Amino acid sequence: MFKQITNLNGSELYLIVSLWIFLIFFISVAIMLFRMKKDYVNYMKELPLEEETEKETNHSPESI
Repeated sequence: MFKQITNLNGSELYLIVSLWIFLIFFISVAIMLFRMKKDYVNYMKELPLEEETEKETNHSPESI
């Protein structure tokens, strides 16, 4: 396997392009995360909890 990596014979372009795609994707995700508003993060963080509390209140034994 290591012989295939060291003997590229013209396929360096694929390695360089894949590295750039990887870097651009993760840098863009990091920038998006840093620019995200705190209100939106808090809303998304509490969203699963809100759904469960609504289900609990709708299916409580008192309402049946």
